[in-house]
Amino acid sequence: MKIKLDFITNSSSTAYIITNLSNKDLDLTDFVIENIHLLDKFNKKYNCNYTKYDLLESAARNNIVFKANEKTDCSFGDEDGTIVGDVYDYILRAGGISKNFQWAFSRWLR
Repeated sequence: MKIKLDFITNSSSTAYIITNLSNKDLDLTDFVIENIHLLDKFNKKYNCNYTKYDLLESAARNNIVFKANEKTDCSFGDEDGTIVGDVYDYILRAGGISKNFQWAFSRWLR
């Protein structure tokens, strides 16, 4: 029998396809602002108290650009050590749509 003696993590990340439905380039900060209700949903579901400011600051530091009318493959994970990674790893899994964005689960990344 083999026994693993070093660090074992339970962390993972999730890949998503996020589509920019608009005719102009947008970024992760735009996504956060437009979909701030997802933060409230996450905080309630996982008993957290992240603020809008926390999420916006994290998005600005970990920015993703979504080109106009294009799909972007991106991933978020709690192992990233970022608030945006923690929140979006879980809360985007059901998919959704807003004025300028549509997102869908793509695959698990372990």
